[in-house]
Amino acid sequence: MSNQLDVEQLETKTIAEIRKDGLNKQTLERIASDRAEMQRAKEEAKARLPGQFISLKQDKETRTFLFSGQYQKVEKPATDFVTKQPIPGRTVTRYRFQVYDVTDPNNPSEVAIFERGNTEAEKILYWLARQQPQLNIMRNGAAGSQKTTYDIYPAGTVTATNMR
Repeated sequence: MSNQLDVEQLETKTIAEIRKDGLNKQTLERIASDRAEMQRAKEEAKARLPGQFISLKQDKETRTFLFSGQYQKVEKPATDFVTKQPIPGRTVTRYRFQVYDVTDPNNPSEVAIFERGNTEAEKILYWLARQQPQLNIMRNGAAGSQKTTYDIYPAGTVTATNMR
């Protein structure tokens, strides 16, 4: 059901009718629903970890992140990859990790948020559980690719992937 009212459904009341009868039940319910949605959005924004979102955009782009250990598990509406439109009734789980980009150790970033899905979050949590908070992350996939993967390993570690 859409909260949008069709123009045909709108009725025009006179000033006197509005002052006498007030707003109709349907309008009051719609207002309550919209206000609840606004309040939910405010609460989510307050609860969000501080920092700007950070991402890797190019194939083979590699960055070194220092993870603070703070992260959030968030349920978000699923969206169609092509149209970017929400898919009704579907959600996805995302993990928001608080990080510092220490790729250039002499010029680390301000605190940032690195958001990933289950596949990458599992790898990140694996290394964090082993007391490895500084991780190299390499993107494998062209910009905008739906088949992108990430190599995630402790900083200072030589792997077959990063020897290419």
